[in-house]
Amino acid sequence: MKNEYILQKDNVRNVVKLLTAFEGKTLTRLKVDINHKFSKSDSLENLTNKLRNGTVRVNELLEIFDVLGYEMLVRKK
Repeated sequence: MKNEYILQKDNVRNVVKLLTAFEGKTLTRLKVDINHKFSKSDSLENLTNKLRNGTVRVNELLEIFDVLGYEMLVRKK
């Protein structure tokens, strides 16, 4: 059985933190891996601010989930 998580505007931060922990990573390690894989140089503080403020972009979420080994699925309610 696959685990599914419903992503809502007010829980993005918690879902990212939960999945990061499930994969045995810290947010710091996650950001290092994202920067390496996607040739970026932005900071952990930048990511945490976006997660806290709810301003993370869809393409950034896709990168996060890719590094963690997850995919996003859109399904009709």
